[in-house]
This record gives sequence, structure tokens and C-alpha cells, in this order.
Amino acid sequence: MKALLKVLFVDSLVNILGDLFEQPLVNWAFIGLGWLSVLVMITSIFQTVGTL
Repeated sequence: MKALLKVLFVDSLVNILGDLFEQPLVNWAFIGLGWLSVLVMITSIFQTVGTL
């Protein structure tokens, strides 16, 4: 079980970060825009819950 968790969480994270650093600058911009959108959605959810 521990080996499975290591493969899922450690190796995949290393592979994702490795692939990320090989991306062109345009892809970095789209990735950043995606994360900004996620942060806006999360903030909106918290504000909506706060007004209830």
C-alpha cells in the first residue's frame, strides 16, 4: 500500500513538474490563467457561503 501511495503522489508529482518545466512560455501563460481562474472560483464560493 505504501508503495502504491508513493507512486501516485511522489512519482506523478515529479513527472508533472518535470513536464511543466519543458513547456513553452505560451503554455505557462495558459497554466497561470487556469490557476487564477481556480482561485477566483474558490474565492467566490467562500464569499457565497459567507453571505448565507
